[in-house]
Amino acid sequence: MNFNDAESSPRDRKQAVAPEIHRATNSEVARLEAEHAHAQARRSGDMKRRRLELWLIGAGVAATLIAAAYQYSGIRNTLESNTAASLYSQQQEIDKIFVEHTDLQPYFWLRKQLPEPETAKNPEEKRAAENLSARAEAVSYRILDHFAHLKYQMNMQAFDTERADWEAYISQSFERSLVLCRALWTDREAFGGTGPQSLWGLYAEPACKDVVQG
Repeated sequence: MNFNDAESSPRDRKQAVAPEIHRATNSEVARLEAEHAHAQARRSGDMKRRRLELWLIGAGVAATLIAAAYQYSGIRNTLESNTAASLYSQQQEIDKIFVEHTDLQPYFWLRKQLPEPETAKNPEEKRAAENLSARAEAVSYRILDHFAHLKYQMNMQAFDTERADWEAYISQSFERSLVLCRALWTDREAFGGTGPQSLWGLYAEPACKDVVQG
């Protein structure tokens, strides 16, 4: 019997196979490590791209907000300019009335009382007094509409830098005109009533108490 041809023992087979298994295991580990490194690199790249996307989105949002702020500022300035032009135009129209009808000036500037038609000595004086009262009343409502519009615009935050001047002008107008006081009191509900935020409560009441009492 040839012992050289004898079947190798299990121990010999294990030793013979072990290097192959070891090489295979090393190859598998290397492959897994390579895949892991590739995955890490891919994740790192994804994170960088995501950070870049977020930065670009943030920059875009910031640019949009800045543009919107400038646009809002421009719109607000335009609206204020247009509103101011409208109100100054109204004011000029009112001033023109007093230039063209100088006989009305004392009743709006000097607190003069209108003549009573009932006390007229003759029909001609009565007609003149009635005509004067009608014209003064029409001008009064024209002025009150102007004040109501101005008050609304100030409540909408227009004319912040000029508000004190406008409010002083409104208050002084009531101080100088019993006719204006009486027109507002007679039609007070059309101009917000008599509450603290109404045209009466804010500007007219201190100067017009004698109208209410009368």
